[in-house]
Amino acid sequence: MPRGTVESARACMARRRRNARGTGLCCTCCKEKPASGRVTCARCNAAALERKKRKRTRDRETASFRQIVVAHEAAGDRARAHHLFDDAAQHYHEALSVAAIAPDDRLRLVEKLGSVSLLSENPTAVTPWRDRMLDAYLGDSKTAEKAIETLLQTARQRWIDSKTPEGIPLCERAIRVAEVHGLDRLCKVATLRLVTHLKALGRFDDAVQYLGNLGEIDNRDDLSVRISYHFERGWVTAMLGKISEAYEDFERAVHFAKEDTDLYRITTVLGDYGTAAIALGDIERGKTLYEQALLVVRRNHMGWLIPQLCMGYASILARMGHYAKAHGYLLEALSSEAHVPIVEERFAAIGIPLALHLHNNATLIKCTRPAAIKLAFGSHESGRAGQVAAAFARLYAAQGQRHKARALLHQALEIINYVDDSIDFPIAVAQYGSLVDVPRARTLLEARVRLPSAHVAEACMALFDAFIEQRTRKTERMQQIAVEAAERFDRLHWYAYGDLARSLVPSVHPIASVPRGAHKKPFSDSMLALTEREQQVAELVLQGYTNREIAERLAIREHTVEKHVSSIMSRFGIHSRYLLANVFPEHSA
Repeated sequence: MPRGTVESARACMARRRRNARGTGLCCTCCKEKPASGRVTCARCNAAALERKKRKRTRDRETASFRQIVVAHEAAGDRARAHHLFDDAAQHYHEALSVAAIAPDDRLRLVEKLGSVSLLSENPTAVTPWRDRMLDAYLGDSKTAEKAIETLLQTARQRWIDSKTPEGIPLCERAIRVAEVHGLDRLCKVATLRLVTHLKALGRFDDAVQYLGNLGEIDNRDDLSVRISYHFERGWVTAMLGKISEAYEDFERAVHFAKEDTDLYRITTVLGDYGTAAIALGDIERGKTLYEQALLVVRRNHMGWLIPQLCMGYASILARMGHYAKAHGYLLEALSSEAHVPIVEERFAAIGIPLALHLHNNATLIKCTRPAAIKLAFGSHESGRAGQVAAAFARLYAAQGQRHKARALLHQALEIINYVDDSIDFPIAVAQYGSLVDVPRARTLLEARVRLPSAHVAEACMALFDAFIEQRTRKTERMQQIAVEAAERFDRLHWYAYGDLARSLVPSVHPIASVPRGAHKKPFSDSMLALTEREQQVAELVLQGYTNREIAERLAIREHTVEKHVSSIMSRFGIHSRYLLANVFPEHSA
């Protein structure tokens, strides 16, 4: 109602009440005469009492609802403090579900739910609340910082939900909001998040340009900016084959991340550093980094990241030929209740090839998730689409459906623009793809071979060519190239791929009978993943010494020995000191 109309109505009512008093009528309804000594009639008095009664009831309900909100929030805070992120998310969600929650309480609880959901088994729980809050933040210039943070959180959620391209406009909008309000730190944070999405989509030139636009990042910058900058620059330089520069930046990112309290950030840095190291031909370094990341997520009960990293570690073990141990980590991942799109993709990409190799039909059924194809292709990421396509192509070929394998690999070629993250893809094309697609797949490998530190790509190129020679029935040439591929993969400790190359060579050939004693080497080298003191403790444990005897020999406290033993067992995912003999068979007595 227009302001003038409201004021006119109020003035009219005031005149009516003055007139009512002058004529002895009720000053509320202006119709009936009140009892002697009163100014309102009995009906109006009763209505006023009823209104007061309803108000008291509403106040009691509001207070009761407020107590429920406070109780759930306090319980969520306690759970979060103990790293029980799923419990915390449940409590915050219950608090947000209360009907009469105050606006300020809602904003605060949505922020808390967002922080714990990322580390829970269901990171999508906050999405509907976050989308609602984003509109409120963007509509108020005073909440520009909150708006930027929410935009970036939403962009990250798009990546988890296999919708990576949708994150780019969100990051760009966050940059614009930060520039308009002069928020330099958040502008850098948003730019770095944009770089994350660009490199995931293989747009490395654009990523390099945005990194260059940031200028010099030094100790005057926020810790989170320094971590993200060196992490992103390390990844981009790794994909360009610049190994020394990549390692230098990754090491700086790890150093800064260890000073940070953000568990997700340190886990991401360690895991992606490991992935980059493997792509650069250093699978031992990658394995050690994954072990560290896995230790962090297990100790802190970090929801969906546990199965995610378990499967990443299983993939490393499988490449090194340790199928039984890899299967154990895969089963641990399958026991999780996390149902996240990116995890669904990993189950298919890693679980299907492993189950096929082990002829384990039960595991194969659990890992065959057709929805993973749509999710991976929807991400438009070369690594995700290539891994899933290669896994399903292998499955279709095993089922005698080679036409489906060819069609799937052809479709994936439209997405994939680099192969560092999906080295299995070109090999799958060579084995099962259409010969029409072979030149395009080989071009992807050639592009990587032309860059520095191309040992993995060179080995894969040899295996790729060997499979093509097999398909064109050039047996002698196939055997020559397969021998080269086996030797290259053995030097990289990719023994599973070396075996695949050996399968193309007659059993009478010397390379076909090379003993696989190297299988034990990676786990012997696992001792190098421990600190010097942990190595000393592990060797004494393997010799049968008790904690007290170890403490006496090393001149340290028994409690310190217990901590070292616990750390060693956690790092290698075992629950008994006696199982260390399986991890270090060559060190055991």
